[in-house]
Amino acid sequence: MNKRWLLILGIVLLVVLAACQETGTGSDEMTVTVDVDGTSQIYRYHKRISVGQFLEEIGVTLSQDDEVNPLLQTQLRDGMRVTVSRVVKREECEEEVLPYETERQFTQGLPAGEQRIAQTGENGTIQICYRITEKDGVEVSRTEISRIPIRAPRNEIIYVGREPPETLVPIEGALAYISGGQAWIIESNTTKLRPLTTAGHLNGQVFDLSPDGQYLLYTRSTEDDSDPEFANELWAILDTTANAPQPVQLVPNDVRLAQWVPGQSTPTVSYSTAEPTNGVPNWQAYNDLYLMQLNPENGETLALDEIIRPNALGVYAYWGRRYAWSPDGTQLAWALADGVGLVDLETGDFIPLLTFPEYATALVNFWVWVPKLSWSENDYLITTVHGPSYGAESPEDSIIFDMAITNASGELQINPFFSQSGIWACPTYSPVIDGPDGNPTAYIAYFQAREPLNSPGSQYDLVVADSDGSNTRVLFPGPDKQGLRPDPEDGITWSPLARQIALIYQKNLWIVDVETGLAHQITSDEQASRPRWSRER
Repeated sequence: MNKRWLLILGIVLLVVLAACQETGTGSDEMTVTVDVDGTSQIYRYHKRISVGQFLEEIGVTLSQDDEVNPLLQTQLRDGMRVTVSRVVKREECEEEVLPYETERQFTQGLPAGEQRIAQTGENGTIQICYRITEKDGVEVSRTEISRIPIRAPRNEIIYVGREPPETLVPIEGALAYISGGQAWIIESNTTKLRPLTTAGHLNGQVFDLSPDGQYLLYTRSTEDDSDPEFANELWAILDTTANAPQPVQLVPNDVRLAQWVPGQSTPTVSYSTAEPTNGVPNWQAYNDLYLMQLNPENGETLALDEIIRPNALGVYAYWGRRYAWSPDGTQLAWALADGVGLVDLETGDFIPLLTFPEYATALVNFWVWVPKLSWSENDYLITTVHGPSYGAESPEDSIIFDMAITNASGELQINPFFSQSGIWACPTYSPVIDGPDGNPTAYIAYFQAREPLNSPGSQYDLVVADSDGSNTRVLFPGPDKQGLRPDPEDGITWSPLARQIALIYQKNLWIVDVETGLAHQITSDEQASRPRWSRER
């Protein structure tokens, strides 16, 4: 082939290649299928770009949650199938019924086996919210994100009659307690127990028997289910000896603490109030204190005096101070989370006697430990105190709880009086009686932790000692029995002649003979609480 023909052939090849490039045909053309919004469409494309760029060029708009297969950054290639799934995420809430439950409570106020509906049941409502994911209009997942109670169910309560233990125990004075939401009283012997109330709803916030056993003071829950849990009414029985006592409602509501003031010719109540809340705890204490004189015939208020103005003084004041009157009603003690002292009844000032670190570990669910107080008849005050650190823990986290004694002037202080007794020791002075030698004497009863270094969760024994701390002995229930789990609001209560002690054990009322240690179970309905014994013969 001559040079002329070679030149012509080269020119022809160049023209063909140029024509192919101008028309976009040849090996760069691709076929791409796109599935989106329920349709499937085929595209012929020639640019080497990513899937994301390709979808943008053909006008497919993506939301943040849409899913694309293959991934957006994948390079487009011939024969590729691109699937766009429309994803919608939303929240949806619905209400569901919370069914009520049925509680059967044993009571000695009905014949054995007889049943009576004490409270009708009512379903509650709860709002449940979900996070829902839909893919191309079809729900693919549902995740619960919250449960918000709208109305709590009210359980049905059925009282079931149960016979009391066949035990006849002579007692001194009058012994009152709560069982099944009612007030009960025992006089002379344990077969002579009878109800003092019939309307029920006693909540145990206040339950106090006057020293002579004639008057009873108590709180009961309000009947409005929409009220906060703490909301209450203060009631009194002005003659516990009557066959059918008629309770009277007193003036104050939302009472945090209340008690009869000893040594008064006219029945007199001291009380402290709080604001009910829907939080935890369900009150905000005012730390105030009022004296209210009552007409003994009808409970009308004869006089009302403010002793302590509402205040927020002291650590964890929202929980509230505890107050306790001396046996003659002339002095008033107080306790807070970090100390014990007296109230100046003229000025309302707080005079400290014993101080200690607050128990920080107790701040679970905003619960605060405040020690109980007990007066002797010769102006000594015994209480539980938060002791020094056992090891490397901070003072506020100390696991040590001791007992301490002080007198009203603060000149005598014994701290510790008993070491490592436990957080629920609840030491309590007995009345003064004639001792074996003919001299006046008194005793101390308290709960002793079986595990003193774990006293909040420990079991306890009832211990009795002479008032000087000597002759300590375990009285009840003993090492071979399950220990006590004391409720400090139940406490320990002495008979007028200091021969017997009443307490709550396994939710029943028991009476223990101090000299012999012989114990008698008085109730069997497992609902007993707040035993209170008159202090006078």
